[in-house]
Amino acid sequence: MLTNHQAKECDRMRVKRLCVRVPKHLGEHTRQKLLEHGALDIKCRILEVNGHLMIPTRPEIKKSVVAKIFSDTPCEICPHEFDMLSSGPRSLEEALAGVLSHKELSLLPRAYDLIGDIAVLEIPPELEQYSSQIGYAFLSIHKNFKTVLAKEGAISGLTRTRKYRLLAGENKTRTVHTEYGVKIAVDLAVAYFSPRLLEEHHRVASLASDGERVFDMFTGVGPFALHITKHHASDVVAVDINGAAIILLMDSIDMNQLTGRVFPVISDARDYAYACTVDFHRIIMNHPSGSEAFVDAACRVIAPGGVIHFYSFIAGNNPEAQMEKKITRLVTAAGRKVSDIPTIRKVRDSAPYEFQMVADVVID
Repeated sequence: MLTNHQAKECDRMRVKRLCVRVPKHLGEHTRQKLLEHGALDIKCRILEVNGHLMIPTRPEIKKSVVAKIFSDTPCEICPHEFDMLSSGPRSLEEALAGVLSHKELSLLPRAYDLIGDIAVLEIPPELEQYSSQIGYAFLSIHKNFKTVLAKEGAISGLTRTRKYRLLAGENKTRTVHTEYGVKIAVDLAVAYFSPRLLEEHHRVASLASDGERVFDMFTGVGPFALHITKHHASDVVAVDINGAAIILLMDSIDMNQLTGRVFPVISDARDYAYACTVDFHRIIMNHPSGSEAFVDAACRVIAPGGVIHFYSFIAGNNPEAQMEKKITRLVTAAGRKVSDIPTIRKVRDSAPYEFQMVADVVID
């Protein structure tokens, strides 16, 4: 048994770790991103040095892996010394080492969706009997989370929702998620939200300008609209057919000090576009499984020289070329012309050999 003095000495042990160095205002989303990828070393204390945070990664994580995680985020990856925190399991593998076999431990989820104070895990069928123990183990390691949920089934239906099952903690699906200082009201039971699109929300917002009229055709709980109006004096019409999602967006508007204005609308995006009497400088079409059917509606209300951010799932080789061909064909069929496509990029992996892609398309 350690004495109190010995315990304090252990707490002060220093180790060298690879870390991510970011400005303080990016600290929380950097920590969350490392945690989502199972790369955060939770046994080391995060340091503040000259206005920057040094966030440690687990010793087995290579620099190339960290660089890939932050490929869209400006940051510095460097070694640094850190104080060790008090002992205890730092991963699900360590927490469940006496419960699961070696083979079962290898099946534990290593990446999670972290939404506010809710963690969402995918439990493989082979570990279903241990699902509650996995949930409680997660909470014992990550004490800042209140709820652990398991995904049940795929996203489906007009409102793009899925079912969840409580594994541990508070029985809730509603929380407040924060991205780059933007507070987003989320209820996973009634409206779609993915924290994995954080960098895409930020990227699109960085392209917007003051005075723009923006049409967010499938806004969901409004992350694109909120990011844009947080930093720009723009007007964003945020449309979704899911009334529950729009109510959550209205809650978010009240929580944030916005520079621009968001106009939430419960409607089918096509109906709104064909009834609309104004045009837009920017249109966001983040419905990768369904946006193709709405390109004609977007082309009806996009101003000459305006930009459509078109999202789609693309499988196979050379997805960039496939994406360019697809959106060019759809715009031409709608009676408009593609002037330029300055960006085509992979947003995230959506399945083996399949990607969610985005094309930024300038329309004549």
